[in-house]
Amino acid sequence: MAESVARNAVLALCVFVVVVVLAYTNLEFAEPVTEYVEFVVTTDFSVQPFLERTGLAAKWDSLNLGSFLQGWSGADITTGW
Repeated sequence: MAESVARNAVLALCVFVVVVVLAYTNLEFAEPVTEYVEFVVTTDFSVQPFLERTGLAAKWDSLNLGSFLQGWSGADITTGW
């Protein structure tokens, strides 16, 4: 199991390095890739449809996550490159 975690970490690091290199090069073929990565990273994701299909929506609504998110403001969150 430790080998698979290490292998996955190395793979994730390699993908991250490739994306960073593409982001900082001004090559013509890299622009669509970086635009797509920016779109994926900055797109809002809703788990509500999944929760409704699995029947976990009521349990999710009963959780009190307000105290966890209370200290975060919109100014603290940055998006884009």
